[in-house]
Amino acid sequence: MRLKTYIVENVVDAIPMIKRDLGSDALILNTKKIKTGGFLGFFQTDKLEVIAAVESKPSEAQKKPAAPNKAPVVYKSEDALAPSVPAVFSSPPEQADDLISELKSIKQFMMQVIEEDRLPNALQPLSDRLTEQEVQKEIQSEILAKLMVALDRNPALTEVQVFEAARAEIIRMIKTHQKAKAVKDPEMVCFIGPTGVGKTTTIAKIAADYMLREEKNVGLITSDTFRIAAVEQLKTYGSILNIPVKVVETSAGLQQAIAELQDCDIILMDTAGRNYQQKQYIEDLERLLPKTAKIQIHLVLSLTSKLEDMKKIIENFKTIKMDQLVLTKKDETSSAGAILNLICRYSIPISYIANGQNVPDDLVAATPEKIADFVLGDNSHD
Repeated sequence: MRLKTYIVENVVDAIPMIKRDLGSDALILNTKKIKTGGFLGFFQTDKLEVIAAVESKPSEAQKKPAAPNKAPVVYKSEDALAPSVPAVFSSPPEQADDLISELKSIKQFMMQVIEEDRLPNALQPLSDRLTEQEVQKEIQSEILAKLMVALDRNPALTEVQVFEAARAEIIRMIKTHQKAKAVKDPEMVCFIGPTGVGKTTTIAKIAADYMLREEKNVGLITSDTFRIAAVEQLKTYGSILNIPVKVVETSAGLQQAIAELQDCDIILMDTAGRNYQQKQYIEDLERLLPKTAKIQIHLVLSLTSKLEDMKKIIENFKTIKMDQLVLTKKDETSSAGAILNLICRYSIPISYIANGQNVPDDLVAATPEKIADFVLGDNSHD
């Protein structure tokens, strides 16, 4: 694969140059805004760096002359890191829908490269790992596009170096998508979610984390009166951790419990796990949750669930303001790609990942570095 870099005002200016130098089968691999010129850092101008590529062996399409009287399509890149598709030369689009369509095509290019097995050999182990971890193809395409550029600049990159570069790119992606900030120093954290995701055990782990790491006085509240076992389980954890537990059934009861726990630094609230597809459950939960400014709401999901199911759960809970996600049962699945998929789709910060049943040990803070390690393997940066 031959690569060539262009410094232009916009992608439109680059297209005829790419066609002239690399042919009609060329593809725009990457675009990035840069600063050029100036003096001592002043008076610099904004430019666009466009990296284009073409297969080393020209295809039959490349050998044919370009069709006459064709103007280049106008490409706009809202994401400077978005990979692109082979440049398609046709009449300029007249409608905004045409531009949106072209943008979608741009983001699909690397997916096509992956599907057609046209990746350089040095990137194949990384591609295999991302596929194995069930990272969605469009996310894979962004990662692999950046690595193709890095490989072109340094063809001697080892597999370890490729994985290290991929780790850095995944960390960057996570930070880009997780800019939203949850309530700082919350007085109360409520945990919601469907049945069977391990909310109660996870709450006990988080309570222990607040006590041991942050040295806070913690109070527990549960409204999960549908399951007697859940109430008893939380009471048992409360007894072990020596923290108070209150059981509530109504909004009035919740307000009373909050008043009784006013000496606590933070209150953690467990809610009943019900069928997330029942609208009535969501409405009941909305009415129950306190309307205070210093509250965080965490949606708890299990990593053993199918990605499509997790997406449906998030969509059905969207009427409730979700500050963060808590992901459980990492130890029960060999795939961690769903973590990255959820981050890139919803941009909801992930606070914790639970990876076992032991309280308080099997709980990790979901830092970008830890998530990258889960996706690529814990030794990917050694």
